[in-house]
Amino acid sequence: MNLTIDTGNTRTKFAVFDGETIVASGILENTEQYAALFGQYPIEAVIASSVGQDIDFQSITPQDTHFYTLDAELTLPIVIDYETPETLGPDRIAACVGASALFPMQNCLVIDAGTCITVDLIDINGIFDGIAILPGLTMKFEALHTFTKKLPLLHLSDVNELDRKGSGSTRKSILSGVYAATLLELYGFYDMYKIDHEDLKAVLTGGDGLLLEQDLKDDSIDTTYVKDLTLIGLNKILEYNENQNK
Repeated sequence: MNLTIDTGNTRTKFAVFDGETIVASGILENTEQYAALFGQYPIEAVIASSVGQDIDFQSITPQDTHFYTLDAELTLPIVIDYETPETLGPDRIAACVGASALFPMQNCLVIDAGTCITVDLIDINGIFDGIAILPGLTMKFEALHTFTKKLPLLHLSDVNELDRKGSGSTRKSILSGVYAATLLELYGFYDMYKIDHEDLKAVLTGGDGLLLEQDLKDDSIDTTYVKDLTLIGLNKILEYNENQNK
């Protein structure tokens, strides 16, 4: 079995894979929980990806377990077309590897909507192109409140107010400026890259991905939400390196 670890800006997620099947997943909160996984499952290899501060998982991994860190030095099953690969977030790479594995015969626009929203392209030939990094929805709400004197702090739970009829308000204006505008940004990226990439599929993931996917989906855009896309991609990268080292 394989263990994949994805440390983002706010939390650390994990998944235990038996082949391509996830048999356990959740949030890793401490070293004791990590150690317990090795007693629960016959884990043979681990891969870790981190964009923030994290636990030094390698130092507390059993010595007979293969350990990989997703960084600029690790061999990948895709080609990275990026001017500064050493600064490229490993979560972006893993999400695109996951999309390429799940939809191998399609060009994919990968949208990871978390603390930040990243937009990347993985084409049908397995070539990665990094497109954009945007402030996430919560970050936008907090910025409007923090850097003004009177605007209220709104949350994603307030988004349903956009569907209500009636006159405008400051709350609705903030919601349009954050949520509706973000949808328009994503539509814009999709339309821009669809010109040169036939059958372009938008693959969404991340904490806000499902909400955005539901509102992006229409006759003009092919969308799919994959909850564990980054972890799936990490597992594919781990398997690729394990096979390379045999």
